[in-house]
This record gives sequence, C-alpha cells and structure tokens, in this order.
Amino acid sequence: MNLKKKYNILAVDDAKDTLMLLEFDLAEVGYQVFTAESGELALAVLEEQAIDLILLDMYMPGISGLAVLKKVKTHPLFMKTPVIMLSASDDEDKIVDALESGADDYVTKPYIPKVLLARIRTSIRLLEKTLELESLAKTDFLTGINNRGAFEDLASKAISQAKRTNLPLVMVMLDIDFFKAVNDNYGHDAGDKVLIQFASTLCECFRDYDIIGRVGGEEFAICMPNTTIENAIAACERFRLSIQNTQISIDDTNDEKISVTVSIGLSLGQDAEMSLEELLKQSDLSLYQAKKNGRNQTQIHEEINTVMPDDYSEDLQNTTEDKYPGIDFQVGVGNVLGDEDLFAEILVMFYEDHSNDSEKIQQAISNEDQSACKHLVHTLKGVSCSVGAMRLFELTKALDGAITVEDKASYQQLYQPVALELVKIVAGIEAKLADKL
Repeated sequence: MNLKKKYNILAVDDAKDTLMLLEFDLAEVGYQVFTAESGELALAVLEEQAIDLILLDMYMPGISGLAVLKKVKTHPLFMKTPVIMLSASDDEDKIVDALESGADDYVTKPYIPKVLLARIRTSIRLLEKTLELESLAKTDFLTGINNRGAFEDLASKAISQAKRTNLPLVMVMLDIDFFKAVNDNYGHDAGDKVLIQFASTLCECFRDYDIIGRVGGEEFAICMPNTTIENAIAACERFRLSIQNTQISIDDTNDEKISVTVSIGLSLGQDAEMSLEELLKQSDLSLYQAKKNGRNQTQIHEEINTVMPDDYSEDLQNTTEDKYPGIDFQVGVGNVLGDEDLFAEILVMFYEDHSNDSEKIQQAISNEDQSACKHLVHTLKGVSCSVGAMRLFELTKALDGAITVEDKASYQQLYQPVALELVKIVAGIEAKLADKL
C-alpha cells in the first residue's frame, strides 16, 4: 500500500506480543506506529504526539480500554480521533458499550491483518471526509479564507481571551472601493479575480494569528488580538498601499490588468464590556466615515479620536504629503495617538539618525559588506514604517529581501529608488522643522 501521508497510529495493548505484531503489520504498509502497554501510557503518548488513529485493547489492567476510550472521546483535542477497539471477547454487551461510547469500529483478536488494515483505511477516510466537510463549512468558497460564520466564531473566542488576559484587541472592517464598477465594466470573472487577489494580499500583510474573513460580497474583516491601535493602523496602511499598487490580471488573453483601492475602518476593544457585535458596529461606522471622506483611506472609531487633538480628524482624511513630503501623516501621527508635537520630535530623531543612510548603504554595497548592508536597510525599513514613510518602507522592504537572499545583482537597482525617496523625506523634514534641527 502506498500511503500519500505518513499516518500516525497508536497501538495500545498490555500484551507485548500483540504490540509487536501490530507494529510489524502496520509499519510494513507505511504507517508510523506508536505503542503503549497501558491506558496511562496511551494517554501520555496522546499528549505528546499527533495521532491519527488509535487501536485500543478492550481489557487492560489499571485503566481499562473502555475507560481510555471515554477519556479520549470527551477530550477536546482527541475527540475526533478514530478509535478501533481490539478484544478476544465476543461479549455483545461490551461491544455495544464500546460503540455507544464513541468507538468507530471493533475487531476481534486474533485479528486478520487484511481485515484490520481495511478497517483502518475506512476509518481514516471517514475522518478525512468529515474534516474536509467541516473545513468547507467554515471556508469562503472563492477566496479560501474564513467565511462570515467562521470569522465570527474565531473572533468571539479572541475577544473572550482578550478580556481574560486584559490585552487590547483591534477590529477592522475593509471594503473594496467601487467594486460594482469592476463587475459592470469587466464582468464577474474579473471581480472574482480581484477578490481572490485581495484576500491573498490580506494574508500576506497581516500576522499569522490575525483572524481574517470575508464577511460580505466585497467586504472583509480582521480581528487583531494583542495589538495597539498604532500598530493596527500601520498594518492597515501597509495593506492599503500594497493593494493600491498591485496590478491584477483580469484577462489571460490580452494581459489586461487593473488595480483597486480599499477603505478601512477600525475600532479598539480594551475593556470588559467589549463584544463582537459592538466592535463590528464601531468598525463599520469608521468604514462609513472613510467612504464618506473620499475612500482609499483608514479611519478609526470616533471614541478613539476623542483622546486626540481636535484637528486630528481633519488630518486623517488625507496623507498630507504637502506637510511632510514622502510621509503619510495619517500613519505617522497615528502611531503616537495624534500627538503632533511628539511626532515632530520623532521626525527630528529620524533626520538625525538616518539622513546619511543613503551614503552609508551605497558604501556598504560598494564594499560588498553584507552585514552592514543588511543592518542599515533592515533598520531603515523598520523606522520608515514608524514615521509613516510608507513608500520608503516598501522600497527598503524590496531591497532588504534581495539582501536576505544575497541577490547582489539587484542591490544597485533597488537601492536607487530608496536613495531618492530618502532624500525627498529628509529635505521635507529639514524644510518643515528647520527650527528644531
């Protein structure tokens, strides 16, 4: 038998000769076999190993096979693991008891190898089908991410965890701008491609443990556990710029491409009263405000804005490139909760620490100093995001990636736009904050 996956089977029996036979017969066809000579040892193995199926002797000293079965079937981590009972007894009442307690099958000893292997294959196939159906029930059929039901279930659990640990949580609502026009002008197949690319970019831009779901036609949601509003805004802005700059192929015959923008609304959960319904409602209101203010922007719930200066809401409605060239003011000042004076001080520190970075990076490239080059670019990438220099962040990210894989042929080409963008930002800071430098 050629197994596509190396399935792990736990064989539990107090008779060593039976375990030896099971291990031989199962290993011969490709199974990975773990053994235990008692119920206690079996439960210990389950805690340490990922087991796909259990072969469990009915009668054992200490914890009986039936007692182990009941523990397995009531344990949240193991309850779906198939269990085939093994016993030399043909006591019908015991067999019925085992099946009613959750056993998937029953095989008498001495077992016939072909019959046992067939029962194992059947149990594993049934498990896989069950898991596949459960996954389909929770997955958006088009994009492959969580559907609305799965998102709300996972987000509710994350909110409960945030309450218990007293950690902040941010809820995000996103809506593709003018998506109806995509369907109207290019057709629904093109719209589907946009949705698929949008979801893929979401998964790339956010953390692995952020909960992402499609909750409507062109509407998506993200639950970000254990994060500050500043970091959440920065992440949303990175995504907004990324999707804005992504060219999506919609026609394979003529290589026609389009790009879309997104409006984003956030709300912060930071007290014991927060609920999924309330956070989604607040995020939706923020999203509405982003749409009302012109789309392609990130807005946060008005209750968060109340701790910021009165003129901050106006600043959030644009990137204020005229204020600080090369810097998205919304992200930068948002990272310090709207404190413009503090943001100005941070820009001064950025100027003092990084105004000569372009020359330093060029020198490191010329000297083929891989370590210095990596340190300079990686550091610049991090601080760029912190001050809202999002284009510089994307450019340094590309150069940093090339340095990581030592693609030296690309260094100079990727460095040039970094240098030009940094010069623009430094000149802008110098012009606007000359009295502080």
